[in-house]
Amino acid sequence: MEQPLRLILVRHGEVQNPKGVFYGQQDVPLTNLGRAQSLETAGHLARLSLDNVASSDLSRCLFLARAVSERAGCPLDVMPGLREVDFGQWTGLSWTEIEKRFPGAFEQRMADLAGFSPPGGESLSDVSRRIDAVLSGLLDRYPGGTVAVIAHAGINRVLIARAIGLPLNQVFSLDQDFACTNILDLYPDGPGILRCLNVPLYKGNIPW
Repeated sequence: MEQPLRLILVRHGEVQNPKGVFYGQQDVPLTNLGRAQSLETAGHLARLSLDNVASSDLSRCLFLARAVSERAGCPLDVMPGLREVDFGQWTGLSWTEIEKRFPGAFEQRMADLAGFSPPGGESLSDVSRRIDAVLSGLLDRYPGGTVAVIAHAGINRVLIARAIGLPLNQVFSLDQDFACTNILDLYPDGPGILRCLNVPLYKGNIPW
């Protein structure tokens, strides 16, 4: 086998958003705790030999990505393809509001995460196709390298599921807490290997 591309896959820190609201691609800000989580995480990531930092273009990810890039002295690529799932007309709504406006739709989504799209939004299969170009580009540019990817819970779950062969309908079996870190080895000629999942570096839990 060829040497893998190692992805250090990180979710952004805590955000200012009411619990249960689908914010998706809205550019919601970090809380003070979220900024502190991000800076502490960046300090640990900067100790790695990173070839690149790739980040969603939403500010909750860019805050962490810029801190990692500056501290590690490596380039930062801002990639809209790493944005969170687009929830379309559900964006900004709570579960209760979704059920009121779109009766039964939330249950339909949970029954078919791979195929169901909210009105004007994306299914997880759509998201998987969207990130194909991102992964292909990273594999081509950094074979055998190490790249920090700063993204979102939905994106991280899809990336991990794809790599380990987990069906997209089961992605919620993968926890993704705020400011968590995952390590994923991607082989161009074989299956991916999940080295660690949902680790909070900012709490001092360092897997390397």
